[in-house]
Amino acid sequence: MMTLARILPAACLALIAFATPASAADAAEAEAFVEENAQAVIDVLEEFHQGDRSLAAVKQDFRGRVDELADVDRISNFVLGRWRRMADEADLREFRETFREFAIGVYETELTNYAGQTLEVTGSVTRGPGDYIVRSEVSGGPAGETYDVNWRVLENTDGELRVVDVQVQDIWLAQTQREQITSIIGNNRGDVSAATEQLRRRIAERDGSESAYASAE
Repeated sequence: MMTLARILPAACLALIAFATPASAADAAEAEAFVEENAQAVIDVLEEFHQGDRSLAAVKQDFRGRVDELADVDRISNFVLGRWRRMADEADLREFRETFREFAIGVYETELTNYAGQTLEVTGSVTRGPGDYIVRSEVSGGPAGETYDVNWRVLENTDGELRVVDVQVQDIWLAQTQREQITSIIGNNRGDVSAATEQLRRRIAERDGSESAYASAE
């Protein structure tokens, strides 16, 4: 069973059955965005593995790179589902702050598997204006395997592109996370703080094992 600790924080609506073909110019922007920014995140992890930079410096840079790649605030709203409209502002603020810390930590854990490898965009599908699925392959690891990684990219109100979900091993991770988060809240009579506490426990467990970087040494 997939646990919260294995879920990448990102946001995704269910894929529609009939997607339109990618439009050349806009889709090309989305593809270039993923290729540049996702590779930059992977490269930061490799710098630590090679001993080029300290853990503290890499973690700070990594967080900045994640913010350039993903819309974590939008993701946090998505994973709450309908409960976001029912919660008070104080509970929402606590959840968002905790979710952000959790999400960045999960990116560390998941993407460290691709450190030192190369991401190549192989195509895209336009689902609607400013809404893209960008397909990519990650290769160059010691086992010589190639991994398919797909990215849901949305254009925000400022006209900026950001990733809101990632598909790894055929699972759209943010959608799965939404199902788990909303289940926790529903089982606690709509109490958003129950999900916040669950995330805090996961963060404590992760920090207790030092970090994804250290575990990969």
